[in-house]
Amino acid sequence: MAHAYRTSAQVEAPADVVWQILSDVERMPTWTTSMTHVTLLGPETRIAVGSRVEVQQPGLPEATWEVDGLVEGRGFSWSSTTPGVRTGAAHQIAPVSDAACEVTLVTAQSGMLAGLTNLVQGSKARELVDTELAGLKAESELRMRGKG
Repeated sequence: MAHAYRTSAQVEAPADVVWQILSDVERMPTWTTSMTHVTLLGPETRIAVGSRVEVQQPGLPEATWEVDGLVEGRGFSWSSTTPGVRTGAAHQIAPVSDAACEVTLVTAQSGMLAGLTNLVQGSKARELVDTELAGLKAESELRMRGKG
């Protein structure tokens, strides 16, 4: 049984600005408290399909995520596997005008221990996703105010 969580927000910034911020994953800890440490493992300086990324989040064990989908300027997905649980997350950007976009974050867990993991860590994981979205929105809109 899969356990999923989805949240969205309209961001008053163009999709390309949001993408520039979001795709620079190593800088995530500068705009969201949901990430304390993010490191690309390998020679890449930006994410690409196949990139492996080490992520430390408050209250959760350190995890290695692998980018398994990427559409330039529109989003990426990555997944992490621990014994009995596969966690996937998607970051989606959809333009709504030249000056705004809708950002959707989705996380889902599957596997034999997904139910137990959701019971123990589910509320913390959902809180971190909400915090990430709020931080991305704030950073994107701050950059736009700085340009105005």
